[in-house]
Amino acid sequence: MKKFWHFILSAGLLLMLVFALAGCETNQNDTKKEDNEKAAPKTEAKATYVGDDACKSCHGNVITEFQATKHSEALKPISDYELTGELPTVTLFDGADPDNTKPTELNLSKAKLYGVMVNEYLLAEVPDFKAKIYRVAKLVKNGDKYDLQAAKSVDVDKDGKEDWQAADGTSCAKCHAPGVLTESPTQGVSCESCHGPGSNHVDAAPEKKKGSIKASAESDLPDTETCLGCHRSDPEKDDKGTLIANNHYGTRNWFASKHAQSEKLAGCMSCHTSHKANANGQLLQKDSAEDVCATCHEGTDFDLEKLMWKNPTDPHGHITADHSFGAMKYEDMGDDPATKEIEIKNPAYVDLVEKAFPDLAK
Repeated sequence: MKKFWHFILSAGLLLMLVFALAGCETNQNDTKKEDNEKAAPKTEAKATYVGDDACKSCHGNVITEFQATKHSEALKPISDYELTGELPTVTLFDGADPDNTKPTELNLSKAKLYGVMVNEYLLAEVPDFKAKIYRVAKLVKNGDKYDLQAAKSVDVDKDGKEDWQAADGTSCAKCHAPGVLTESPTQGVSCESCHGPGSNHVDAAPEKKKGSIKASAESDLPDTETCLGCHRSDPEKDDKGTLIANNHYGTRNWFASKHAQSEKLAGCMSCHTSHKANANGQLLQKDSAEDVCATCHEGTDFDLEKLMWKNPTDPHGHITADHSFGAMKYEDMGDDPATKEIEIKNPAYVDLVEKAFPDLAK
């Protein structure tokens, strides 16, 4: 009997020792886990696009100002335009896929429409076509209403008749409808088009808002490179090897200006604003370009029509002012005024361009 109780006591002590060791191991594992969690850097969730409505509670006044600018009108709903008839069913060919010569019918009244880009092109999705977004039609003013015509007319099937081609709108949308490509709730140009995706900023605690969004490499505010993402108009070469002054994006020949080379200026934002238009609807610091220039050049006699010349032969109304500010004058270009392009044939200008852009010297 005595031996039996000795056995029971020994077994109990053994079990207590086992549980104690297990507890120590658990505590050690928990401690290691806590240490690992402290040592491991926290990975911030990848920011996503949330749309302008998510910004309104804190930045409502800024959004109101922005909505009065041309940027905010880059993409508008089709309902903003009074058409001469109903949205039709059209037979389309895929302009993004030259190997696809099979047409498809698209009922525009039921299609996924993104809106009207720059008051001209109707953007839509075309099922089974190669690209994500297409210019499926063009709005043409007819009195106080609009007719719908082909965005691009091409004889795709070689039957001697012009076909209604859906033109790939991806490159246009990058600047005029960036929200479509990023799948943002705001499909046109929005806060996030310049400031970047805002989900992390929206979700951050008040004391952590600053630095939770990146518009540029150095700041949560846009800089010149942000602007030039859409507004860069560097020269290029045509298929004959002739240098051409690019006229489409709005900052033609900026690279050649003393402003671009100055370290004393804040780039684009020295003259422009990003949110608020002036009395003339322009994103300028003052109500006229002359007033902006006078901020630094008061009393200087200059002719802005010559300093910031416009393309006299452009067929699409891309008449943005030259931004070389006299460094590359139109009358010295060597341009053939009978052509749509602005040729750069002046040897001094050619040299200037090729030094700035070595790839164009090849």
